[in-house]
Amino acid sequence: MQGVSVILKLRLAGLSATALLALAAPAHAAAATDPADPRAPVAALYAAEKSGRPTLTTPAQRDAALTRGLAALWDKVEARARRGGDVAIDFDVVTNSQGAEVKSYALAVERRDANRATVVATVDPGDWVRQSARENVVTFSLLRQAGRWRVDDVSGIAEPNAWSLRDLLARATTAQ
Repeated sequence: MQGVSVILKLRLAGLSATALLALAAPAHAAAATDPADPRAPVAALYAAEKSGRPTLTTPAQRDAALTRGLAALWDKVEARARRGGDVAIDFDVVTNSQGAEVKSYALAVERRDANRATVVATVDPGDWVRQSARENVVTFSLLRQAGRWRVDDVSGIAEPNAWSLRDLLARATTAQ
């Protein structure tokens, strides 16, 4: 009978340890899924990238993640491209590449106030070759709109040039 008691105690201890591990998940992971955390929309983009789903390629995806102004600007540029203009965004802004996969990523809030935040993503693209490690860093400027954090700009470096999504789109609307 004592053997049953020991087995029961071990099972309870195992369940307790499992429960504690589940509760003690990394704070950044839990925070990144909290809509009040500015990392949440960025984490959603990278989760999609990691699972192989395209991001920001359709108006619906852009409307869900971007500020109204940035989504409208991108939609305007896309409409112009469909009418025979040049494609302004010919790379994946989330990975700063044309085809890199996201092996892993880390997000850090660089700056935050009540309505603005800057989230820096450091991407591990696995075997994808970069000219420099700076190309693995993508910066997201966020605004709070309608009670949610939304991406208002994305920027990075494609050696040796810095780029900004908003600037690329703005230039595309004024190009002849």
